[in-house]
Amino acid sequence: MALFGRKKSETENGAESSEVVFTAQPEKARKWFAHARTMADSFNYESALVYYANGIKLDPNRMPAHEDMMKVALRYRQDGGKAATGKEVRSIGESDAVSKFAAAEFAWMKDIENGALAVKAMDAAMKADLLEFGHWVAPHALNLTRRGKRVSRGSLLQIKQLSSQVGAWDVAIAAGTAALQMDPSDSELDRELKEMAAERAMDQGGYDEAAGQEGGFRKFVKDMDKQQSLSDADQISGNQSTEERLLSQARAEYEHNATSPDVINRLAQLVKKQGGQEAEDEAHDIYMKGFEATGEFRFKMLGDDIKLGQLRAQIASADDEQIREELSQKLAETELAFFEERAAKYPTDRSMRFRLGECALRAGNVELATECFQRTKDEPKLQVRAGHLLGRCFAAESWHAEAIAEYKEALSVLDSTQSDLELPIRYDLMVSMIDFASVERSEEQAREALEICSSIARKDITYRDIRSRRKEIDELLKQIRGTSE
Repeated sequence: MALFGRKKSETENGAESSEVVFTAQPEKARKWFAHARTMADSFNYESALVYYANGIKLDPNRMPAHEDMMKVALRYRQDGGKAATGKEVRSIGESDAVSKFAAAEFAWMKDIENGALAVKAMDAAMKADLLEFGHWVAPHALNLTRRGKRVSRGSLLQIKQLSSQVGAWDVAIAAGTAALQMDPSDSELDRELKEMAAERAMDQGGYDEAAGQEGGFRKFVKDMDKQQSLSDADQISGNQSTEERLLSQARAEYEHNATSPDVINRLAQLVKKQGGQEAEDEAHDIYMKGFEATGEFRFKMLGDDIKLGQLRAQIASADDEQIREELSQKLAETELAFFEERAAKYPTDRSMRFRLGECALRAGNVELATECFQRTKDEPKLQVRAGHLLGRCFAAESWHAEAIAEYKEALSVLDSTQSDLELPIRYDLMVSMIDFASVERSEEQAREALEICSSIARKDITYRDIRSRRKEIDELLKQIRGTSE
């Protein structure tokens, strides 16, 4: 079976089809993939996934790109990356089948543990005639579906059907068998599984071998039930301790090859997944040893992130207020030190510089925070957030005019995807206007602050201390008017 995208130029009766034939553009795709690798190397996994998706739209049969994209998706998930929004998916997919496939794969990669999305990506691949991808993704779709909290029989049957279309007979039979176990009365499915076993036998040479003896092929089909039963028993037994088995395998691989980045990362992830202080400490040690052995800075970052997570957990569980404050200060200082190191390692990564600014602001280093936000504000995806926090830096220095200007600029470029930032920015704008009006005795600023306060109160009367702010502005206006009189 040829596992490549098919191009239909004729209909079944031989007449020419009006269907637009997809033409790959590998040179253009290669640029997208190069950008994707650059983003991944700088740990900007979210952007890397977007670049990969756009490259795949141009060259969907390039399997190494799909494999690299999955590696990035796993790192994105480990960093706590969020699933794709509908708007993000629509920005990838268009009207043609290949673009829809790229969008479906992008959605899955941003939620890599989601079996339903894996099946959708596989289905989209079939509609785009991307058979090689379908063959590659089939076992992933099945494994993810099996690991789901609720296994859908319909999903198993869909995987069976799609897998059979690309000749992934082992996956098709395994999915069909699992579906049959959920409904043993489905005689039609039972018959279909026997036929699939025959197809697999012919694909793998079983037919030729069986044909060499009288009744050989019939015997092969007859014995299929017994063979499948034994296979299923092994599979069920294995699934009972899948995580333990994977961890044991990862430890064995690590003992033989402790300098392989993939081996290091796999073991650390599996160890950390066990949960608890001891597992986290062991995962941290594996990452730090991996950094020393390979020189790959990402391992140090992953190890440092574990330490930060442990500090946050200690703060959340602390009962004493003083202990919480001490731990919070330690977290701020530790986080700042880590991100200063990261920003120095990746000086051109503006996302990293922005994170450093956030850490500096939390730690009270306003000067460093101001510098970071000024250097990242011209990055489109960071413009609103950097402008907002730059305004807070100016406010912390009592530069209220500058703070007000930054808040207004941030609001002017706010779009629908960042609507959750509007209220915090408007609140901070109001506070700076109150402070500015108090110092300059400006009735104009006080009245504008009142308008903002009123709009926030109408939208959410419980927002922060908006009630007391309303009284504060009323009192300020009385004072300013009294002074002017």
